[in-house]
Amino acid sequence: MPTITIKSEEQKDAEADVERVHDDLGPFVVAAETTRMAMVFTNATEPGNPIIFANDSFLSLTGYDRDEVLGQSFNFLMAHASDAQSLATIASEFEGNSAGGSEIRYRRKDGSEFWAAIFISPVRDER
Repeated sequence: MPTITIKSEEQKDAEADVERVHDDLGPFVVAAETTRMAMVFTNATEPGNPIIFANDSFLSLTGYDRDEVLGQSFNFLMAHASDAQSLATIASEFEGNSAGGSEIRYRRKDGSEFWAAIFISPVRDER
């Protein structure tokens, strides 16, 4: 028997953001979808930097389904043991719209933890 999934407004907004990203960035999104490197796009103009795109490599690495990731704060995967300096560096890069990176401990859906190299690079809409 088919199941009916009711989407929250947050989920609908996240999916609309994904569609806008697809429309605006076209080939860039196709490249991100097909790379073996885990990638997410966030909306740095919104509080918490919600995830608006996650490729299949990211989903495979973390064990989450796309609908569990979209709309979540960028830091929802950060393990409780993540050090304050890494968190501050990432927050500063988001706030300053600057490129940079750090290593941080993330948590998979199953609770296991792994170290991830995080690279942040702003993509701006110049229109």
